[in-house]
Amino acid sequence: MKERNDFLRGFVAAVIPILIVAAVLTGCTSRQLKWSILEWNILNPYAGVDWTKYQQHKANFHTHTTMSDGRRTPQEVIDHYHALGYTILALTDHDTMGPLKDRDHPERHKTTWPWQLFDRDPEALGMVAIEGNEISRRHHIGSYFIDYGDADAESEDVVIKEIGRRGGLAVLLHPGKFKKPVEWYLKMYRAYPHLIGFEIYNLWDRYPKDRKTWDAILTNIVTERPVWGFSNDDMHSPKTQLGLSWNIMLLPDLSPEWVRRAMENGIFFFVYAPNGHHGPTPAVIKSITVNPQNGTIHIDVTGHERIDWISKGKIVHRGDHVNLFELQGLGGYIRAEIHAADGGPIVGTQPFRIQPSTMDGGP
Repeated sequence: MKERNDFLRGFVAAVIPILIVAAVLTGCTSRQLKWSILEWNILNPYAGVDWTKYQQHKANFHTHTTMSDGRRTPQEVIDHYHALGYTILALTDHDTMGPLKDRDHPERHKTTWPWQLFDRDPEALGMVAIEGNEISRRHHIGSYFIDYGDADAESEDVVIKEIGRRGGLAVLLHPGKFKKPVEWYLKMYRAYPHLIGFEIYNLWDRYPKDRKTWDAILTNIVTERPVWGFSNDDMHSPKTQLGLSWNIMLLPDLSPEWVRRAMENGIFFFVYAPNGHHGPTPAVIKSITVNPQNGTIHIDVTGHERIDWISKGKIVHRGDHVNLFELQGLGGYIRAEIHAADGGPIVGTQPFRIQPSTMDGGP
């Protein structure tokens, strides 16, 4: 019996240290796998921006005049936006309204274009004019950089296909008015690469659930393609509907070509100012720095009260610096909303697509 007990004591004395060392080594290896091997792939829409040289330009892409159901002439509308410091403007009168006839289809009018027909020269005003239309029979669709309008379109597919055939860009406008299911939007964005955006602010935020729908779309599709968020006045009456919602385009040169590139690639912010230009001024984003290895995104901003980071439609972090390694429940993207004090304007970024990966690029 004594010999047996001595054997057991010797066995335990020899094995326990080995087990402790193994546990320590296993723990170290686990931490190394988590913190050393794992990094983040971050698709940053602002990656090419030179923050010391690019200028920030105010833009509205949803505007009406007396050529459709607006209350002011094109001249007056252009002058109003110019007076507020806008440098980019699209007149998007509904469907077939416009000053010129289409030679191939004389029963149809073109867009409210060019501005020179209304005695306004965008170059002389220091502005970029974007040819546009709001096609409105079914889900309203913004059409840009082409002379297309069609009040009799049979479906949204017909409209978006024609915009693409002509080389234009499309944005779905005030989606909350139509209450389409998320699945319908996913189908559209998967089918049409030139359908680039989703209007998330309209006028005085008439459809506040549109941002939830946008987040749901992003959660389901962001690994396949981006969908950019737009903020527009949908202006019909300058007295009450001008200067509430706009976009800030980041451009090295104020030209139609660079505006289009910014729209296509998400190189812009969206702004919602509930009190318009008479209220508090929005925060100013000075730069955005992304470090994929550290999994961090930093926003250098002035004139703000807080920054909310949103993924899957929920606030996942607050602050000017976010570390993805420290967050849970992310949905393949993250975006920021910068709030001014006392319910002032909101400035938002486009979504950053985020995906964890190993150092060698594997999943």
